[in-house]
Amino acid sequence: MTEVRDAATVIVARDAPAGLEIYLVRRSARSGWLPDRYVFPGGAVDPADRGVAAAGLLRGAAGAVEPAFVVTAARETFEEGGLLFADRPIEPEALSAARRELLAGSLAFTGLLRRFAATLDASLLRLFSRWITPPGEPRRFDTRFFVARAPADQIAEADAREVLDGRWLRPRNALTAHERGELGLIFPTIKHLERIAPFATVADLLAFAAAKPIAPVRPHMHADGTIEMASELENAW
Repeated sequence: MTEVRDAATVIVARDAPAGLEIYLVRRSARSGWLPDRYVFPGGAVDPADRGVAAAGLLRGAAGAVEPAFVVTAARETFEEGGLLFADRPIEPEALSAARRELLAGSLAFTGLLRRFAATLDASLLRLFSRWITPPGEPRRFDTRFFVARAPADQIAEADAREVLDGRWLRPRNALTAHERGELGLIFPTIKHLERIAPFATVADLLAFAAAKPIAPVRPHMHADGTIEMASELENAW
């Protein structure tokens, strides 16, 4: 049996003239997991993530979810996309320099927060869904998806290591590009893009997320590798 690891990911959104846009990053072509696929920033829960809240470096709430998932969501979004959900503005050049140290392994995430006398603000994220990778996949995750507004004073930038080519896209445009074979997406990303595409603004999306129930999604994998969701869960998760 493949171990099921806890994970978190963030659908970062912003308001644009043409409508709501979301931030996708392309995984490296050399990656052993989902190479060249566009995904939302995210990753597995690290043991150190569970210590951030205990250290007083997390405040507020993102919904009914264990704090470690919120910390992972925030940390991975900062590592992969350069966006930090902090309780105060931080000078961009100093934040960028600290991120380089973090990615190089010379600075811990807790150390970065303490350097800027900052805490993570969980209220900037909102729990949206829970997806569990089906049996048969080489890697399995129990993932909490969050939605969040991109910090107004920060610029998203892919880390050029684990992920590349960060892009802001309207959800329907991303789906259309995938259908044309121009954008590699995986099943959970496709279903989330379909779910959020009807929303015109980030405020609308966040309001929906705050009110919706969270029904765990356990997709089914067929023998040919195709994946589908139970019909009763469509638009109900």
